[in-house]
Order: sequence, then structure tokens, then C-alpha cells
Amino acid sequence: MSLLKKHRDRTKELLDSIAPAEIGRWLLNHGYFPEENILPPSFKVDEFDLEANVKLNDILNLSRRSIESITYPKTTLTSREFGLQHPTNYHDIVFHIISEWEEISNILFNNKNKIYSYSFPIPLNARDIGNLSTLRTGRMIYEWIAMAEKDLVVEAHNFNLIVRSDVTNFYNSVYTHSIGWAIHGEEDSFNDSNTFHLFGNKIDKLVQYANQGRTNGLPVGSALSDLIAEIILSRVDTEVTIKIDVLGIEYIATRFKDDYRFLCNTTSDAELILKILASELKKFNLSINESKTKILDLPSGLYRQHDRLYHPISIKSQPSIDFKSFEINMLNVLDIHRKFPGTSILEKFFSELFDADYNTKLQFSHDASRRRKEIMKTFSLLMLVKRQSAKVLCHALALIEHIYIKYYREHLLKPDLQKIISTEIKEASEKKSVFELIWLIYFSRYISLGITNLSELVSEENRNNVFVKSIIKSKQEFFKDSGIKLFRKPKECKGTPLARTLAAFERNKE
Repeated sequence: MSLLKKHRDRTKELLDSIAPAEIGRWLLNHGYFPEENILPPSFKVDEFDLEANVKLNDILNLSRRSIESITYPKTTLTSREFGLQHPTNYHDIVFHIISEWEEISNILFNNKNKIYSYSFPIPLNARDIGNLSTLRTGRMIYEWIAMAEKDLVVEAHNFNLIVRSDVTNFYNSVYTHSIGWAIHGEEDSFNDSNTFHLFGNKIDKLVQYANQGRTNGLPVGSALSDLIAEIILSRVDTEVTIKIDVLGIEYIATRFKDDYRFLCNTTSDAELILKILASELKKFNLSINESKTKILDLPSGLYRQHDRLYHPISIKSQPSIDFKSFEINMLNVLDIHRKFPGTSILEKFFSELFDADYNTKLQFSHDASRRRKEIMKTFSLLMLVKRQSAKVLCHALALIEHIYIKYYREHLLKPDLQKIISTEIKEASEKKSVFELIWLIYFSRYISLGITNLSELVSEENRNNVFVKSIIKSKQEFFKDSGIKLFRKPKECKGTPLARTLAAFERNKE
């Protein structure tokens, strides 16, 4: 049995140890918000219960609601929009999935499917069987590494080529009716399109009416959306498997979210696989991203080039790093980032700056005067790095927090950091970056910097954004009619360092 099949069988085994009601509870309480590096810790669910019945009883007459969205910078020129569904719609989607969990599980783990997914969105833990983690991203990130650098490599000696491809703009391209198609089949789903007896069609309509009745797009961010994505792509994968097997092509395949990897032996086999994949995706109104589709020789195609460049400068195994080495390493990592934008190489470097207890490895000079200069240079450098990649802001703030708490009394750092953060808030407002604003304002409140002139620093337009308004007013300003508490004051988050909160800092426990 291949390692890939063992992985899927083990995932299914771990999942079967969890009661469906517990999965529902996790999806509501820990899967509602996007990953921990998108919104600061103030945005947190408090007691979202799975009810005994749906909240919206008349599925034929749903009210149109709006998604609350925040734009997250992927690169300097590109971004991704994360969206929150109204909690009432979200609850009922979870209700229907959990009520029919056995059928959902059979789709996700169909024995006919030989494209093995490494992106199951619910955090199972082999070391704590029967329980779920509260973290969102850790398991999937490390499973991806395990798949790319271990499991797939072990099998690669039997093949000559690797086919790499993904789906174009997947979440925004999802046709909501395809949810019902994936669960019940297109014909049965279509025949039920006016009565909504089938639970897959109910989910389709709930997703639509959480987004103004639109049939295109699945909101990015929640674990629920990731689970729906897995349902759709698992159905695609099963059909692709059946058609490849009919042709007798020798291959093995994996998928992480919408990112595919096939190992095969000939270019003609590779082209047939891609043709079949494209055909099956098209049935679900999805398409292959041709610009990211490649057929590569082994073994080089197995390894990500930015990781190969990063490995010699990694500090993962180092117990500490002095300031000069940190400075040089950061510049080297920035060079890799510029060469390979859109990767998470900067986040990886930031995670390695903390030890297993979430204490920073960065060591400053023993000389007090020199130490203060190094601290201020660190703060400045981190803000400069943030300008290269705004998405690392929260990770930069995690490092600043640790340094500030340790040294702010000795070196009177508060006025200097207050000035830095105030300047960043003003610049973020000018470029209308809600992502940066909520993190910076949260951080200033969280560590009590005493920045009180936000009405001067933040434009009225930005202050009216529901996420910014919530942080400024320290109270929930979105989905207030839901009855679900989705926000806590920044001061209530004290006691847990940002480095521990961010799932991206979770240690690889393998």
C-alpha cells in the first residue's frame, strides 16, 4: 500500500473517531473565521451552538444577506478576498452537512478515488484521537510539506514525470449549484431545484442567499467553505480516477486544495491526464489554470525551488541568532521572496525566529546603548519588510511584541514604538488597507501604546468599515442581528502572545 493511500485511510480512521456533533461544534466555533493571520484575535467566536433544527425554516423564501469581506494581500500586486457569511446561514449549512455526515464522508473518502487529498480542513490529531485542535492552518500546512517532500518523493522512483496543475480562481469560480451536483448528481439535483428536498440543494441556496442570491462564488476563509470545496473536488477526483483507470495509465496523484500533482511515465500519459482533468472540471464550471500547468522531469519537479534556496539559510535548528545574522538572513530571505513572490517564505523565516516555547531566538548586544539601537533597527526593518509583503504584518507584530514586552521599561521604548505604529496606521489608511488597519489598531490597543488620535490618523471612509469600526469601538459592529458574539475587546486578548496565537507559528510536530 502506498504512503498516499495510508495517509487517506489514516485520515478516515481519525475522522471516524470524532462524533459528527463534535465536528459541527468545531466548524461553528473554530472554523467560522479565516485563518489566524487574516484577522486579529479580537475576532473570535464565543459559544456558537449547533441547534436541534435549522434556524431558517422556509428554504424557499430566504432573505438575501451580504458577505462581510476583507482583502488580504497575497503579493504586492495581487490580493485575495476573505468573506464571512451571516452566522444564521452558516449554522444551517453546518446543520445539513452534519445531519448527513455519513453521505458526506463517503464522498470525501470514496475508495474508487485514487487522487489522494492532503487538505482535509478539520484538524485531526493522531496524538489526541477523538479530539479536534482549535487551530486552523497548522495541520494542512505540514501535511502539504509531508506530501510534497516525503510521501510523493518515496513513490517517485517508479515514474519519470510530474504533472503540476491547479484550478483557475477556484473559490470565486465555484457555481453554487455544483454543490448539489457533487452530492446528489446533476440530474437528481436539477429535478429537485424547485422543491429543495435534497440537502445538497439546501446548502446551495443557503450559500447563495448569504451572498445576495449570487450563484457564483464560495466565500474564502471559513473551514466550512474549505469542506464544501473538498466535497466538490473529491467528486471531480473520483470521476477523473475512473476515466484514467479505463485507459490503463500508470500513475499516482495527490491534491492539496485545488493544487494537483500527478506522477506518470510518458508525455502522452501526462497530456491525457490533463485532458481528463480539464474535462471533468468543466462539468463543474471549473477550469485548469494553463499558466500554472507544467509537465516536468523528475526529480527536480518534486521540489519547490524557493525551499531549496532557503534551506542553507534556515535557522530552524539554531537555538539563537545575533542581530547581525538576523539582519543578513532577513535580507537574503527578502531576495528569495522577490524572486518567488506569493510563497510563504517570509512567514517561514518568522516562524523560525521563535523556539518551541514561543520565545524569540533573536539576541541583542549585551551593551545597553548598542542594544537599544539594534532594537530600533529591528522595528524599522520589520516595517520595511512589511512594505515588501503586507501579509507578514501580523508576524512582524508578533516579534515586535516579544521584544517590546522584554525591553520597554529598560529602554523607554513606548514613545518610539507609538510613533512608528501611528505612522503605519496613517499610511495604511491612505492606501485603504483594512487588513493593515485592523492589525495595527488592534496591536496598539492590545499592548496599550496609548494612541488616541485615531480620528486624525484614519479616514472617515475607513472608520466606517465594520472590521475597523469594531476595533476602534472595541465592540462587534457586524452581524449584530445574529445573536452570536463574534468579537472581544483587544484588552481581553492579553495573556496569550501573538506568536502563540498565530497558527503559522505552530511547530512542526512530526
